[in-house]
Amino acid sequence: MSVLINLLPDIRQAKLRESRRRQLVTGVSIVVWAVCGGVVLLLSLYAGGQKVLISNATRSIANEENQLKSVSGLIDAYTAQQHLASLPNLYAQRVRMTKFFQAYMEADPTDITLTSMTVDAGNTLIVQGSAGTYASVAKLARALQASNISVGTGASASNSPNFSNVTITSVGTSGASGRKGVNFSINATVESGATSGGQ
Repeated sequence: MSVLINLLPDIRQAKLRESRRRQLVTGVSIVVWAVCGGVVLLLSLYAGGQKVLISNATRSIANEENQLKSVSGLIDAYTAQQHLASLPNLYAQRVRMTKFFQAYMEADPTDITLTSMTVDAGNTLIVQGSAGTYASVAKLARALQASNISVGTGASASNSPNFSNVTITSVGTSGASGRKGVNFSINATVESGATSGGQ
């Protein structure tokens, strides 16, 4: 007696399983490709939008620039405004120098020659020059210390000094041009009263 086994249903089921597997893989692949395409599309739209925004901003800036260029005298007005902003500082510098020269004249410096004068950001006046003797340098330093107290127009003991912390920072002998004398440097703090007004 022989037994016949029909394998066709098993083969058919294996083919069906394989077909379903292929359909699943194909479906997943399509979904992945669709998602990637959507992301690429969104990025392209975003980049395009950015380009449009940049283009509009550039055009707007160019229009504003052209409008500003068309205003006559604008550069001159802006430059004048900058100069006006610097006037208070220049005026304060003028007043400081006026106070210094008042004290300088009171010292009657017949043998003092000034080579430089500066006022730094900390209101420190730095005076450099040469003199015939150390006594002349000391006389100038004393005149600065006494400015507005006992030296200068309207001086009074009740006034605040124009200069404080007056110090002779360096003194050295000078042999230039065969002349005898001293080179000197004097530092002094310019007080606020010396910058509030001047003659």
